[in-house]
Amino acid sequence: MGPEHLIKQCETYTNAIVAFSAAQALAYAYAFGNNEFFNCLVKSASHLAAGLVLLFLVAMILFLVVIHYCRKAVRAHAGEFAAAVDRIYFAKMAAVVLFSLVPMSLTFAYGVMLPSVKMECNRIISSASSQGAQKPR
Repeated sequence: MGPEHLIKQCETYTNAIVAFSAAQALAYAYAFGNNEFFNCLVKSASHLAAGLVLLFLVAMILFLVVIHYCRKAVRAHAGEFAAAVDRIYFAKMAAVVLFSLVPMSLTFAYGVMLPSVKMECNRIISSASSQGAQKPR
């Protein structure tokens, strides 16, 4: 694999990671805000909320590790453009952190920190379970 191919692959991978973290944050925020059942599940089950926060944190760390190693690989072939490569890859890391903080902060704030609205959520969850238990004829 030549240096041009390596640089192209690293750029593709890191751009895909940034795009995925942005799409994940937007989709999660949309689901959290528009799906009453999902919202109540996160609010009423604090262990689920804590697990989701941990999952988003681990994913963010793995994304940052991949971007860091791609930065090192590209920087080794960048020559006089090494400083520009560093700035570009640090901006990608900042974007991943920013987009990863959206679902983490939503879940932590509403699922872990705030007292849950269990009475209303129990009604929603039980009605959804009873609808799922009914079999169509």
